[in-house]
Amino acid sequence: MAYNFAMSGSSEAPAVEASALTHPGRKRTTNQDAVGKKLTDRGGVFVVADGMGGHRTGELASKLAVKNILEVIEEDAPSPTLLLEAFEEANEAIYMAGQRPESRGMGTTATALALDLPYALIAHVGDSRAYLLRDGELTQLTQDHSWVAERLRQGLLTATEARNHRWRNVITNALGSFPDARVDLIGLKVQAGDRFLICSDGLSGVLEDAVLQEVLDTLPTDAAAERLVKLANEWGGPDNISVVTVAVNHIPKNHSPPPWALPLEGEEPVVLALGQEDESVQVQVLNSGHARGFWRRWRDFIFLIVYVALLLFVLLFNNR
Repeated sequence: MAYNFAMSGSSEAPAVEASALTHPGRKRTTNQDAVGKKLTDRGGVFVVADGMGGHRTGELASKLAVKNILEVIEEDAPSPTLLLEAFEEANEAIYMAGQRPESRGMGTTATALALDLPYALIAHVGDSRAYLLRDGELTQLTQDHSWVAERLRQGLLTATEARNHRWRNVITNALGSFPDARVDLIGLKVQAGDRFLICSDGLSGVLEDAVLQEVLDTLPTDAAAERLVKLANEWGGPDNISVVTVAVNHIPKNHSPPPWALPLEGEEPVVLALGQEDESVQVQVLNSGHARGFWRRWRDFIFLIVYVALLLFVLLFNNR
């Protein structure tokens, strides 16, 4: 079943229009994704979470993430400190819920867009994504916290290998997996006409960026969300699909820039915090990946030792 939340219209176009839609896909009987939003006169907060664990624990984790993030930012204007606090509270709630024996392994991705126009903040954990469409060009704002994405960034995998790799769904950072949250935080200055897409990997893992760009560029928010979910299902719908589309119609006036917004006055997104680089996560989640890394580093040396040993054996045998 799909859940759609759309902003009610008025005679004058609001500053921001948004639509959120989640669908179980064609191959899953349950939906472990969750979406949420809170609209304000200067923007709002929009969240996508993709739960992990058993179908009950994954569903609970994603809902806890959305609930806690929206509740923390319910009263105050978004800020980097407040958004990080929201993710920390969500992480604590999920981690504590996961201490029960039947809930071991629960966790969730979470990607949140907070708009306080003309500024945007994106907080991110996992492999859900946030995109920006500006002047007809689509840009991925977040980096996936996954085994495959990290190898791609290191140049150890090609884009084609990464897209088809059997470990492409292994993530290296999730809310609730550890006592402390490791959150990426990106900020940018928003322009009228900007469009944002937040989605789970049930969408981005199925549709090419060119398709995402075309749909966002040609359809209004409600129709774009519905079209993207439909296309993902037409291409197999192998996973739960969640989409939030946000359109910025105009920038409200008479707003003094908050102190934290000074680094965002340029035209490019700015990384304010980078939380995914943590060896303890990689060691705990990806022991087999480290074993492969060990072999890659030492295999030539091992082959040399074996070759020398065989050569010595042959020489000694011939001298007898």
